[in-house]
Amino acid sequence: MAEPNKLGESGAYLGPGTKITGKLQFDGPATIEGEIEGEIIGHARVTIGQQATMKGKISAVSVVVQGKVIAEVQAEKKVEIHSPGSVVGDVNAQTLVIGDGGVLEGHVSMRKEGRVLPPRQDVKPVQDP
Repeated sequence: MAEPNKLGESGAYLGPGTKITGKLQFDGPATIEGEIEGEIIGHARVTIGQQATMKGKISAVSVVVQGKVIAEVQAEKKVEIHSPGSVVGDVNAQTLVIGDGGVLEGHVSMRKEGRVLPPRQDVKPVQDP
């Protein structure tokens, strides 16, 4: 039986030794400990465990990385990278948390209230008359 997460919900679990190529979709929380190549779409929290390797793209409400991710990561709310986790790829989220020992190699886009904020250089200075 899967151990409940912090919210008391049990979710999908793909254990060590699992290898999947393709598109995975989860309606509830999911924990990945195997190897995935392709795309993960999560309508809740997706956790990439310490033993996991993910290559491709992750889109979810929130993403917790403790393993190795070589992918574009898009989260509606938050992306967390905890030691010894690493992300090689671009991250797009409202909130980004990188714990001691976590690694991120890529570009970060932070948005507020579901919208991507314009780049700083697009802001025009106010000119005096």
